Parts: sequence; structure tokens; C-alpha cells
Amino acid sequence: MTTSRYGQTQKIRLLPEQVLFEQGDDGDKAYLINSGILDVIVDAKKVGYMTEGEFFGELALLLNQKRSATIVAREASELIEIDKKKFSELMSSASPEVEKIIIIMSEQLSKRSNYEMIISKPDLEKKIINENPTICAIIRQIFFRLEKSTSHIE
Repeated sequence: MTTSRYGQTQKIRLLPEQVLFEQGDDGDKAYLINSGILDVIVDAKKVGYMTEGEFFGELALLLNQKRSATIVAREASELIEIDKKKFSELMSSASPEVEKIIIIMSEQLSKRSNYEMIISKPDLEKKIINENPTICAIIRQIFFRLEKSTSHIE
């Protein structure tokens, strides 16, 4: 794994089979996949993958939890790192109602069983129509993972 800084942005480059973090690690950063494919491993079992444009690592920041999965590069990948301070600033740009929805959906996703969808996709889209595009991407990603949680694909 190599890191490089461009202004306020930290980029992470992973080669195939390199581990970004392990399940149970402290989580102080979130990530946006710029390129590549990353495998998601929970309890030593591959449960899914993520690819370009996906955002992850936010559950640890939102809920102050340990990492819920191990993340391993399937192919050479480049990530943009978002530290806790920047993530908090980003979250504070959301309306209070949308921020609450993000937290509740994150709590549901962290349960790993007995999920409850608190909002429909059309209602969610109506709520986020005037939000920051990054907030929209985060909430859509969480919704997608929650929606797919019946088979535990993250």
C-alpha cells in the first residue's frame, strides 16, 4: 500500500491482495474508490465486493464502531481517503432530517440481521433532492447495502 498527498486529499494505492484494513480494526477514515475492485470479507468469508465510485468505511465513523469487515484489493486500486474531521464537516452539511435518516439506516445495517427499511427508495429520493451531491451518494450507498443485506452483500 502506498499513500500520496495532493493538497488536502490523501490517495491510497493498493496492489492485488493487499489489505486496506481488518475486521475489528479501529475506524477513523472513510474511503471513495477512484478505481479498482475491493473484496469485502466478514468472519473470514467473502460476502461481496465494491468498485469504482463506491463509498465505504462510514459506519465506523458514524457509529463510532470497529471495522465490520476486512477490505482486500482484488486488483490494483486507488482510493481517496476521508478523515473523521472532513467526514464530520461533510455530514454537518446535510439537513438534520437527512442526517438522522443516514444514522438510522447505518444502525440498521450494522445489526447484520433483522433489518428494517425505514424509508422507501422514492421517498428517500424526495428527501435528498436539495442535498449536497456527496451526501446523496453516501445515503444512496447505505440504502443500497441495506437493501441487499438479506444476502449480506456490502
